[in-house]
Amino acid sequence: MQFFREMALAARLARRELRAGIRGFGVFLACLALGVAAVAGVKSLSASYGAGLAEDAAALLGGDLEATLPQRPASPEELAALAALGQTSHLVSMQVMVRAEAGPAKRTLATLRAVDDAYPLYGTVALSPPQPLAAALAVKDGLPGAVAAPELLSRLAVPVGGTIRVADGVFTVRAVLSRDPDASSSLATLGPRLIVSDRGLAATGLLEPGSLTRHAYRVKLPPGADAPALAQRLRAAFPTSGWRVRDASGAQPGLSRFIDRLVAVTGLVGLASLLLGGIGVSQAVSAYLSGRTESIAALKCLGAPRRVVTATYFLVVATLAAGGIVLGLAVGAAVPALVGPLLGGILPVRLLPGPYPGALALAAACGVLTTLAFALPHLARAGRVAPLVLFRGYAAPEQIRLGIAARLPGLAALAGLLALAVAATPNRQLGLGFVGVALAATGVFWIFAKLAVFLARLPARRPGRLGLALRALTRPDNQVARVLAALGLGLLTLCAMALVEANFRSAFTEDIPQTAPDFFFVDIQPDQLDPFLQTAGSVPGVTRVETAPMARGRIARLNGLAPEDVEVGEEARWAVQGDRGLTYAARMPEGTRVVAGAWWPADYAGPPLVSVDEGIAKGLGLGLGDTVTVNVLGREITATVSSLRRINWLTLGINYVFVFSPGSLDGLPLTWLATAYTDKNAGGDPGEAVFAAVTDRFPNITAIGIGDALTDVLAVADKVSAAVSVAAGATLVVGMLVLIQTMAAGLRRKAYETVIYKVCGASRRDVMAVLLLENALLGVLAGLMALVLGTAVASAFVVYFMELPFRFFPGPAVATVGAAAALTLTLGLAGVLRMLSRKAWPYLRNE
Repeated sequence: MQFFREMALAARLARRELRAGIRGFGVFLACLALGVAAVAGVKSLSASYGAGLAEDAAALLGGDLEATLPQRPASPEELAALAALGQTSHLVSMQVMVRAEAGPAKRTLATLRAVDDAYPLYGTVALSPPQPLAAALAVKDGLPGAVAAPELLSRLAVPVGGTIRVADGVFTVRAVLSRDPDASSSLATLGPRLIVSDRGLAATGLLEPGSLTRHAYRVKLPPGADAPALAQRLRAAFPTSGWRVRDASGAQPGLSRFIDRLVAVTGLVGLASLLLGGIGVSQAVSAYLSGRTESIAALKCLGAPRRVVTATYFLVVATLAAGGIVLGLAVGAAVPALVGPLLGGILPVRLLPGPYPGALALAAACGVLTTLAFALPHLARAGRVAPLVLFRGYAAPEQIRLGIAARLPGLAALAGLLALAVAATPNRQLGLGFVGVALAATGVFWIFAKLAVFLARLPARRPGRLGLALRALTRPDNQVARVLAALGLGLLTLCAMALVEANFRSAFTEDIPQTAPDFFFVDIQPDQLDPFLQTAGSVPGVTRVETAPMARGRIARLNGLAPEDVEVGEEARWAVQGDRGLTYAARMPEGTRVVAGAWWPADYAGPPLVSVDEGIAKGLGLGLGDTVTVNVLGREITATVSSLRRINWLTLGINYVFVFSPGSLDGLPLTWLATAYTDKNAGGDPGEAVFAAVTDRFPNITAIGIGDALTDVLAVADKVSAAVSVAAGATLVVGMLVLIQTMAAGLRRKAYETVIYKVCGASRRDVMAVLLLENALLGVLAGLMALVLGTAVASAFVVYFMELPFRFFPGPAVATVGAAAALTLTLGLAGVLRMLSRKAWPYLRNE
């Protein structure tokens, strides 16, 4: 009963404190609301995408079930099994070269999709002018029809009603393709879409054995059918078919993985802003409790026990924190509705507005733990304020030091927050890396602040205004550590991101194009290989042409186990979720080196061996001596892992995750892949010349320009950079709020110093110069720290993750230091003007 009476008293006292107003808690509320809003917004966007995907899953997949086969159509037995489940539709997709029949001889890469009369099983195809798809694809005036994306028609300068050629087939463009519901949506695609009928595809002559085609069979199930169970039944009925069977829940796996990773990164940046906001929470609570020291002492004199005092101010802080968290949740919950219209042209699904309780609960938990972690130590100190504070000269509250037991609740809350960050991140390594960086950054901030203060004390004599500014940095309770923490994290993130982007863009626009091939040529038939080499090699300016055989296959077993029965790492999951390119080679491809095992002899003729990329092997749990079984066109090939390779994919040469020993793929219908390199300093345009020579002579061969591929990569990088920049911007805004709080907390001390300067004869200009120099030095220190740490983070990411040489770009460096100095000067100027307007006598009277 005594406990409940004390808590009731604490509640009444807290209510009276709140009635007095919340002055000084503006930054507290803003920091908490922004941090919670960042986490809630990112997680709500992810949940909104998942909900939209689930709602439109059947239309996005094209059916309730889909069975895909690389390079071959389904057998009669497989077709019968699919047809027994429900209405079936067949779609064939491949990359092709499309030419304009009339006018200039323009040609471009396109993604061809050949459909049957049942397509689409779900959704509708939007055409302009509006018409049924079957009518648009029908044969009229002796020519089959086609519908094309507007980008394709623009590149070819072909209007609706014009004619185009695909290999040996000629088509009339009947309409512009506005939207097809099951288009493979990703942030980068190899060519705009072109849809023809299955009968029209047969006339092109592209369906040669081994051609890089993808056959998809969609099934519309009866209402109430168990799609996952039926998919499993199909896999079990045809274990060696090599097909991939999935239900609607697996629609858009590639884009979903990309969204998950992007959400993970931006979510952690948002959580970083919440942690930074914790500093603002800490400062606001500390300033508030410092101003209530005499009230706390009076309560102690009147007999209030420590737990009543602590509970009173805990309730005050908790009430205000609840307001900030609710405000942040409201903003975060509205993000899908606000952002959805902006992403409508990028994502294949509609972002449902929500709200999403799981995402909001996670953000609320983060907000609560942040408040507890940064406020509990100050509340513990408030409970230890001595009654003697009421008597002048006794017991300064700043001298209160907490023991380990008093710090444990706050440390436990901080540990809980970091554990929640790891648990809420799909990639555990990324989450653990965030925790490691956060802890390391804290230590580096503290060390950097101590080092800066130590260096500012050297030498002992510093005449003039600069000397006074340096002394201000080294005074007791200086602001160096707080300013570094306030600006450091946000500027560090922006600096690292700017340097990574600069290195990435430089590599993909300057370095890689100088050494990469100009074109990839795919679907070269075996009987075309020699004439292809002759044609490509005869073009002036072509320095070399490289070729490699290729087949498509799926991983059927790893060490005798099905992939779904093996724990596959996140970085290698894509390798088992579809068909992969396979090749054989007597010599090791360029741009690779063996890191484990050994390459087979050039004249090897024994049992199948395979060399695997070391990163994928690690994700698949493979080592030397393990076995991999791949299914190629229904034939299973089991090979022993003889070596692991480290591949430099950024050379963009011909390379494969799985390279088999000679003879392993004998008897399979293979096609050839080729790359053409040109002398970049040669006159004319040898790249365009080899492209024209090959595609003119071999209509079935598809040419992929490296420039177009790099442009697509840069477009994806721009989208990622924009998303991370928004999250990093939130961190910087929170840092500015904390900086405002930090400078406001130092105004009282600066007011006293300003009076001393005036009494000692300093002019207003002298005082302003000293105070602005102090702020500028603080900003430069924060900028330099962010620059050093940001450069280190960017260098590690570029060298070890992207495997690129790191370059230091002065632009981001100058911008980082300049932004920090400008922020501190701008915010400090307002304080300086206030200080200069203060009268000296109120301060001197108390001395």
